[in-house]
Amino acid sequence: MSAAPAAARAGPCPGGTAALQLLLQGLSRRPARVAEQDGLPLPVLAPTQLLLPPTAAPALRQAAIAHAGAHLLFSRAGQDASGCKPLALAVLSAVEDARVERLLVAELPGVRRWFTGQLPATAPPGLGFTDLMTRLDRALAEPHAHDGHHWVQRAQQGFWALPADAPPADFARLAWVLANMLGQMRVPFDTQYRPQAAYRDDHSYLWDHGRTAQAEPLPAAGDAPQATGGSPAGPAVPALRERHYGEWHEKLGLWRPDWCRVQERVLPRRNPDPAPRPRRLPLAAEGDTLDLPAAVAARAAQRSGQAWDTRQFRRRALPARASAMLLLDLSQSTLAPWRGGPTNVQAALQQAALWLAQRLMAEGARVAVHGFASNGRAEVAYWRAVDFGMACDAAAIAALPVRHSTRLGAALRHAQALLAEEANPRRSLVLLSDGQPWDVDVFDAGHLLHDARRAVDALRGAAVRACCIAPDAVAQAQLQPVFGTGGVYLLGAGAPAAGCLAQACRAILGR
Repeated sequence: MSAAPAAARAGPCPGGTAALQLLLQGLSRRPARVAEQDGLPLPVLAPTQLLLPPTAAPALRQAAIAHAGAHLLFSRAGQDASGCKPLALAVLSAVEDARVERLLVAELPGVRRWFTGQLPATAPPGLGFTDLMTRLDRALAEPHAHDGHHWVQRAQQGFWALPADAPPADFARLAWVLANMLGQMRVPFDTQYRPQAAYRDDHSYLWDHGRTAQAEPLPAAGDAPQATGGSPAGPAVPALRERHYGEWHEKLGLWRPDWCRVQERVLPRRNPDPAPRPRRLPLAAEGDTLDLPAAVAARAAQRSGQAWDTRQFRRRALPARASAMLLLDLSQSTLAPWRGGPTNVQAALQQAALWLAQRLMAEGARVAVHGFASNGRAEVAYWRAVDFGMACDAAAIAALPVRHSTRLGAALRHAQALLAEEANPRRSLVLLSDGQPWDVDVFDAGHLLHDARRAVDALRGAAVRACCIAPDAVAQAQLQPVFGTGGVYLLGAGAPAAGCLAQACRAILGR
């Protein structure tokens, strides 16, 4: 390995393929061949060789060798790409490029200038897919690179917040979120797209588009429907009613009345689950009603001269005087994989909502399960899956359509209006969301966050307890400015999830 550090300290390598081959073998720590191939617009990497365009400059070749070595060291080859859309693949590939380069730079700091010298010094001004991807490459290569676009900022913050040696699945989850955000922003995929950093390969090393037996599985597609995670298409259901709500503009210090239009919809009813039975208290010596089986058993024991049990009465469990609104985030980004497993975030949130609803109903609380998504301020869809006083309908929750974006403030204000109709003295709103709000007509990353905070303040001012359940630590950190440090519960896997939901349940019931 002495050749690699020496090359990292030296200037550009000689252009001959023999020297480049030695460098690639030293960096990748495996036998590998380097050859030139006419007609290639980009380098092409395979497990045992790298093909380079013959016209590439020495500095570009050097960067290409280092990039290929990083992939051979740190990337999985031939991951299953079946069913994955080109836009998502492009974003996944760009994040993987940046991840492996970051790992190589951590081992050999001198190669950083090989990469950065081939990237644009300033961000291109365009907003098309290729321009945004070029800006993404620059932001992921340099943590201090400035870019004014909110999507690039979100990518840069998320990427550098992860440790360099974090599991690849963590970076893949970030890539799925970014790809979903591009879909929410209505950025069309450029079919002519290829990486603008000419030293990077064409990504054929990473993906298997035909799915061979040896291929590694790709993380669950964030833009594909899953049976337990909502419906991305959704039925065409007319709006029951429309309401307009204001929105707070933090930078202008301006309240904009009637700024957002909320369209309320209800899915066709299926056969609902049976209502949970009231909680039964244990037998007691005194109570409201006589338990006939216990009384008969006691009388029989008494007549036969045996000891008999005086606990023959039951007390009624007083219903909890509480109303709880469970509000599901139905934005497209919730179809991203959850914690690297086969379940997506939406499915995890729906399962949490179902558990909470059933537990609260068993305690006698009135519960509603609603959801929302937005397509700009004039189209905030608000879906009522389970209304107050109805039995919990798991099928209705699973059928909620998942799409578009997250205009959180408008949805919270509409939920507050519905909660105001509840007579119970203890009212709660529980948001189940994957993180910071976004929408297609908003370009300031913090705008909807400040507005959501105003909506939560209004809820608490109306004596409504407002809290949130977040699926991971990233979402928890993003939502804490809205709900406060103690207002966000982290949904873990297994036993931690049950503990989180039980804690939220006790807070709703005031116990």
